[in-house]
Amino acid sequence: MNYYKTAMFVPGKGQAWMFSEADENLKVHRTLTYIPMTNEIERIPDPVVKILFMPERLSPATETEFLELWNQPS
Repeated sequence: MNYYKTAMFVPGKGQAWMFSEADENLKVHRTLTYIPMTNEIERIPDPVVKILFMPERLSPATETEFLELWNQPS
């Protein structure tokens, strides 16, 4: 699996990080959004978007980084 992340600003909540888990064919298996300022995590085990779009514009993430957030208790 390959892991990617991107950031975007959410008014009133600060920076949000969006992570994607995709295979070598860029098929997305899971996604999550993490907002560090509020410690919010939204896990999406079956995302609507099935193909990773423009991965060259995303930053690489690590499996450890993704799984630590995915497995964090709600």
